[in-house]
Amino acid sequence: MVTTLLVGVSVVVVVALGSALADRICAALAERKAAAYLSEPFGHPATVRIHGTPFLTQALRGRYRDIEVSGGGLRIGEIVGATLDAHLHNAVLPLRELLGGRATELPCERVEGRILLPYGELARVSRIPGLMLSDDGGRLVASASLPVPGVSQLARVSGAAALTVAGGAVWLRVRGLSVAGISLPRLVVTQLMPSLNVPIPLPPLPYGLRLDELQPMAAGLLVCGSADDVVFEAPN
Repeated sequence: MVTTLLVGVSVVVVVALGSALADRICAALAERKAAAYLSEPFGHPATVRIHGTPFLTQALRGRYRDIEVSGGGLRIGEIVGATLDAHLHNAVLPLRELLGGRATELPCERVEGRILLPYGELARVSRIPGLMLSDDGGRLVASASLPVPGVSQLARVSGAAALTVAGGAVWLRVRGLSVAGISLPRLVVTQLMPSLNVPIPLPPLPYGLRLDELQPMAAGLLVCGSADDVVFEAPN
């Protein structure tokens, strides 16, 4: 009786392990297939992870609840060195395409993405002379070299910065300006503010994401975006 019971348990364990292994192998195959559609913005293979278990249930339905794609070295227009983490919800990849068919598209119901843009790149594309953006203990600080009215030289000015979304664009606004090494009347300092309250051009985001929210972080500006009913085309 004991021997029979042990054999039965062993069989169950082997079947469970085999099922888990098959599940993971098929998931890896699906991740490689999805990466073929999702790597184009990176210029190199992106990291793709399909979430949710068991995987085979999703594969049989041909619909995946959450596909995560991430990677660095992203180029967005003139901005380089960005990183992206995106989630595709209810993506459709039929089983026959997964097992060797030639699919031409990967549609999904919704995409949510988070893109981290280096402050140095944002400063560069702003076209503000000598602009620097940095995190100071959770406070975003901007400094730049600007011509001062009545003074025949550039002065280094700095202040508390805010990056906001307005009219679909990113706006830089700086308050509490101070000028390094020069004592100026408050009226003159106020005249400098329009030079630092400007839109920063942001090119179209990958995956058709629309700009939803900005979150200044220590490492850069976190751009949060989303899009509905997105169809990813197969690479040429």
